[in-house]
Amino acid sequence: MALFTDVVTLFQKKNDGSYVRTIVDGVMWTDTVEKSLSTGKLVMAKAISVTFPEETLDLIDLSTYSEEDAVFFGSVTGEITGEKGKRLSDLMMEYPRSGIIRSVSDNSNRDFLKNIKVVAY
Repeated sequence: MALFTDVVTLFQKKNDGSYVRTIVDGVMWTDTVEKSLSTGKLVMAKAISVTFPEETLDLIDLSTYSEEDAVFFGSVTGEITGEKGKRLSDLMMEYPRSGIIRSVSDNSNRDFLKNIKVVAY
């Protein structure tokens, strides 16, 4: 059983406001939902973790990610533009297994299992 069998789509915002779409095969996607009681109410928060193994590191560049970069589960063919119905938020509503990238951990300097781990909400 292989660990890295998932496909994700990265949308990275460029300086000119356009987005670059990259589809990466051979990653590990993990969904978690954290539940907690806050002031007597049940609060649920989703978190996504994506691990990019060494074989996929040449396909991506996460060294300069912004607060508008996103990751989607699966192969997403949609485009992101500034017009209504084609914004990042619209695409995220269409694909609920998605999130905004919040942190990137570069473990590519390790001797074994070189990888980059992305956490999104």
